[in-house]
Amino acid sequence: MTTMLGTSTDGRILPGSRLRRVTEYIRPGSTLRPIESSALARAVDLAQTRTRRSSFRRSARPMLTTTFIVAVALALHTPCVSAQTIDDLRKRIEQLEQSTRDQVELLKRQIDRQEAERGQERRAAEERERTIQTLQEQVAQQQLRLSTQEERVAGRPSSWAQLVDLNTGAKQTTNGPPPLLGEEIPGNVYSGPDFKIHLGGSLRLNVQHNDTPVGESVNSALLPNTAAPGGGNNGSRDVFRAFARRTRLNLALQGPETLGGKTSGFFQMDFDQQANGPGETDAVNNNPRLRWAIGRWDFPNFLTAGNELIWTLGQGDAFDQIVPDTVDQDTLLAGLGAAERRNPRVEVVDKYPLTSSIKFLTSLGFERPLFDNQALGGTTGCGTGCLSGFPVLSAGIGLEAGRLGSDFGIATTKIYARTTWGEFQERFDTGTFTPNLNAQTNFTQHTFDNQTVAFGVALDRIGFNKTGRALTLKLTGGGVWTRGDGQITDSEFDRRVILNHHGSLTPAQSLGGWINPQFFLTDTLSLRWAGGTQWALDSHRPAITGSLIADPSGSGLQFFRVNNFQSEVSLWWTPGPFTFALAYNFTTTRFRSVNLTGGSQSRENENNKIEFISWFSF
Repeated sequence: MTTMLGTSTDGRILPGSRLRRVTEYIRPGSTLRPIESSALARAVDLAQTRTRRSSFRRSARPMLTTTFIVAVALALHTPCVSAQTIDDLRKRIEQLEQSTRDQVELLKRQIDRQEAERGQERRAAEERERTIQTLQEQVAQQQLRLSTQEERVAGRPSSWAQLVDLNTGAKQTTNGPPPLLGEEIPGNVYSGPDFKIHLGGSLRLNVQHNDTPVGESVNSALLPNTAAPGGGNNGSRDVFRAFARRTRLNLALQGPETLGGKTSGFFQMDFDQQANGPGETDAVNNNPRLRWAIGRWDFPNFLTAGNELIWTLGQGDAFDQIVPDTVDQDTLLAGLGAAERRNPRVEVVDKYPLTSSIKFLTSLGFERPLFDNQALGGTTGCGTGCLSGFPVLSAGIGLEAGRLGSDFGIATTKIYARTTWGEFQERFDTGTFTPNLNAQTNFTQHTFDNQTVAFGVALDRIGFNKTGRALTLKLTGGGVWTRGDGQITDSEFDRRVILNHHGSLTPAQSLGGWINPQFFLTDTLSLRWAGGTQWALDSHRPAITGSLIADPSGSGLQFFRVNNFQSEVSLWWTPGPFTFALAYNFTTTRFRSVNLTGGSQSRENENNKIEFISWFSF
């Protein structure tokens, strides 16, 4: 406030209006009494002091706090202003100004500090905002890339459980087809709209003990040596082995649909091959061996809906492959009643639907001839039939059915039968029955028919369980008849040509069969038994040609198997990718040698084997 103040003659403070009236008395020409003059002087001095104070307040108007304090102080001390000097007031004002300046400086510093903190926070917030914006842009770009990738690899499995079969151990077999044959192929190496590639394998360890020096796979006991004490091969000649040469690699490919048909290819190899070169024979590091290499062209609706036509080209099994699943690698082949061979072939199979769950099969094909000439190479697998220039022809029929029975039933049923026909040649020295395949002159050549008929039955998951294997039975079995050389189905039985009772040469015959029940206690634990046998028909007749066995005693006699029998009991456990099995295998074989001039000699031997397998598959 700037209102001017004055004092009365008795010292009281007068408002500004009164001061103006008093000052009028001292205008030129005015006169005052002495007392009035003294009072007037004091009033003037005091008015000047108040005027200076008012000027100071106007200069300090921005500092409202100081003005308020000064006004309050002046108001409180008004009665005794006259007792204070101007210097005291000035000192107090200076003190108040100094205190005010200190408080203002403190407030300024606090404001500056707060503004600096707010500036730092603002800059940090701006930095965070820029970071968030950058991250949002990166996420958007990544989502765009992922979307593009998903479109490029549409259909690719989204988890390892789909990429890799976590229970592949239960699906492994000793001599079955490669995984995913005839199934939808999940690509774990590459998966695109036109191609899918699946890589798999099985790392296999075999540990075995035989009480005679037989091979790793047993299809026959050894011919005893009568010249040696204890029969030569019977007494104290145990053999222990451990090897991983049956480790396998699998490759399955699904190609684009072509002319309305699904295309696929399968490749499988192991290391169960020994080269004949120096330093490689019987090597521990065995050589790769081709097991499967086929292409398939499948037309799912050929003539009618559900009529499936399948072309198979390459090396693999025929459509009727049903073999026992044993720990022993031989799987009752080569003279124990079973029939199966991975052979280069071209085969077409038609599956015609009789009902929604039953199909009738027919097949036609041709394949590489494979007839033993007693010089079958370990790396070629090709005998005299390969030189004849005429392939083996095959034909077959079959029946496939889905589940039969509502509560107790059979999940799947397969019944197959197939026959093969071919020819093979034999050469003899002129006028004799002495075989001489390498003769170029002075020989007599005969051509013989070579035939096989094999059948197989597979009844899977017999029981009440409709979804798993626990407490179910799998029953497989089959049989084979051979005429000539049964190598085309790996069911050879030593003799090829015999001398019949008419005194003429005729192809030898054999007959065999097998059975393999498997009872699953749980989905991964099973108890199995397999038994197979094969008999030589007309075994009393002399064998002229074949894979005959020389007498180890040096007598010059040639023996052949009359009867072969093998039995194996095993316990299998297949947790996750592992396959463990322990088996006891027993083989007994009867041999005979029949002379052209009459008379015969028989021998018999056996082998006992304990074998353990440990496989890790993927």
